[in-house]
Amino acid sequence: MPRFLFLTAVILLMAHYSLAQDYSPEPSPMQCQLIKQAVAQYGYAASRRHALETYGPQAVKTGDKCFAKRTGRGVSSGIERSAAAK
Repeated sequence: MPRFLFLTAVILLMAHYSLAQDYSPEPSPMQCQLIKQAVAQYGYAASRRHALETYGPQAVKTGDKCFAKRTGRGVSSGIERSAAAK
């Protein structure tokens, strides 16, 4: 009986851990910071290759969003910056 309870507890904890992982299509600011640090240290190609081998193609697509040029609310483009400098 104690062995059964232990096995049940382990299975429930594993299920809880796997459900707690965030697979959002948009990376969080913390994820982007970590990805940019890896790219600065190892280079873009090596970091991308490691992500593909370790986490799969979806993770690579999500990580690429950290380097996409964004122009929108809260993020200024280069044109706006140069106009403000004049």
